[in-house]
Amino acid sequence: YYQKGLIYEEWDKRQEALKAYKKAIQINPTYDEARLGLASLYGKSVLNDLAVEQLLKVAETRRDDPELHFKIALEYWYLQDIPRSAEHYLRVIEIYPEHLQAHLNLISVYEELENWEKALEEIQIVKQLSNKTQNEHAMRIAKNKLKFIESRMDLTKQDIKRRSEPPFD
Repeated sequence: YYQKGLIYEEWDKRQEALKAYKKAIQINPTYDEARLGLASLYGKSVLNDLAVEQLLKVAETRRDDPELHFKIALEYWYLQDIPRSAEHYLRVIEIYPEHLQAHLNLISVYEELENWEKALEEIQIVKQLSNKTQNEHAMRIAKNKLKFIESRMDLTKQDIKRRSEPPFD
């Protein structure tokens, strides 16, 4: 059933894929690949809360899988549960300290939380990792984020609102 689910998902036949993945899980509730397929399908269908639910079940047995925690962090970001998103990005980095994309995404998480110090720390880490891996794209993103954060650090919430929302009168 899992293989059928993959094929249906590939063909963008979501209802059929959903049934196949659910059947595979019904037969074997610990079948992680079917749960990952189901999570992928839910994510594509913007059912992020259901995707997180499946990913968390897989994480019970794959505690040290950085890519799994990365997916969980992304789903929490889409749900705008920023603290949980941060928690899982930090878990990714705990497992794999040089995970460049997790560090990049953490910059945005800390921006959202207005934790400027942590955001600046992540920018420095991204710059170091980008230098090490010759990743020019990540370096450009870090430099742009730095400019953006420096421009916002000293603004009050009222200043930010005034700059980001047009007057409607």
